[in-house]
Amino acid sequence: MTLNLLAQRFLPAPLYTRFTASSIAQRLARGSIWSLFGSATSRILVLVAMILAARILGQVSFGEFGLIQATLGVFGIMAGVGLGSAATRFVAQYAKPDPERAGRVIALVTASSIITVLVSSGLLIAFSGILAERILEAPHLQQALIWGTLLLAVSAFRGIQNGTFAGLERFDIIAKLNILDGVLALPAIALLASLLGVEGALLGLALSASVVWIAGRFLLADDLRKRGIRVQYRGAWADWRILTGYSLPSFLAASLATPAVWVAMLLVARSDHGYPDLALYHAAYQWVGPMIFIPMILTTVSIPVLVQEWASGQYVRFQRVFLALAGITLVLSGAAASVLAALSPLIMRLYGPGFDEGWPILVLLMIASPFLAVARISTGALYGMNQAWRVFLSQLISGFVFILITASLVKPMGATGMSVGFLFSHFVMMFLSSYFVLTGLRSQKASLSRIRNKS
Repeated sequence: MTLNLLAQRFLPAPLYTRFTASSIAQRLARGSIWSLFGSATSRILVLVAMILAARILGQVSFGEFGLIQATLGVFGIMAGVGLGSAATRFVAQYAKPDPERAGRVIALVTASSIITVLVSSGLLIAFSGILAERILEAPHLQQALIWGTLLLAVSAFRGIQNGTFAGLERFDIIAKLNILDGVLALPAIALLASLLGVEGALLGLALSASVVWIAGRFLLADDLRKRGIRVQYRGAWADWRILTGYSLPSFLAASLATPAVWVAMLLVARSDHGYPDLALYHAAYQWVGPMIFIPMILTTVSIPVLVQEWASGQYVRFQRVFLALAGITLVLSGAAASVLAALSPLIMRLYGPGFDEGWPILVLLMIASPFLAVARISTGALYGMNQAWRVFLSQLISGFVFILITASLVKPMGATGMSVGFLFSHFVMMFLSSYFVLTGLRSQKASLSRIRNKS
């Protein structure tokens, strides 16, 4: 069934008329449907995999697994360096009007990623002993950190690959690859975790992601060939300002958000509450993803559209798209979070003995989810406006709030205190990022009005 037939069947007549008359609405809907299908299927499979992992590993080891994933995320920032979002932003801008430059952009981010992945992986392996013994206070996790290097590398490469597909608006391919990842990860994690423990769970994630990345390489090469885009490494450095003007602030923004979570998790793990309490947070946090996957889809789908509207000076249309996305996001994520908060005791019980006492953590995270969802939409809009430095500032302030509140509450409340920090920090993030979008739009519209008046 085509998109127009679906819209005709389910939309009221006035909305259907407006939908068929708007190319932007059709592009957003087409990308969103594919992304929704792929992400929903993938996230369900990952949720099941994490529940199985928790039941296989037990509460302490599942807490260790969560902290290892967070540690890999910190090093993964260095590996990715904001290159995935840069690929989306500039491939979307140049794919049609300048295929040659689009090919150079892809070459630039690919070559840069190889260097950054090698550096970050080498550092993780070199310092794995110090990290495990002195920071994580769990020397037995050194081997897990080393095994996790494969997951770190392939996750960085997949991020750039998906960023390129998003810039080309091939959300159908992203959806299919996400489903394949979920299908492969579920049995791999269950089998290897039962055989090798925490290391096996990490290896299962890495192996499934590797297979998907290899499949994606073939699909991307075929799509680029059909579009007449040739990945050219010669001359790619001519666009080096992409790295300093866009990837650098994107990297700095990510370098605040992920380490803030890591520091907060460390505070819990090293408190009297320890890894068992951290396991409760890690289990509850698995349900934040489903709450924001629609906003993440809308963000990914909308960036190419917003980029083109912004570049062409269509600021009023840009604002309409942004406000519509923010409103839809707030309503959908709020409704879904309310349902999961009501079911929180039952959900946490799925993870096994001892996890049911973490239901208040899940409730707090669900309250925070709409704030996080709208913040993602606002952040995507800022990237579309080429305002990555404002994303950095928003992340800086919200990360500081997160760590400050967690440090204040972790001793008496453990992971529950961390959840309170999560809630307030993402409210701050939502407020600041939305404010920056609206003030930036107001400034651009005022400048355009002055130019028209002079002419």
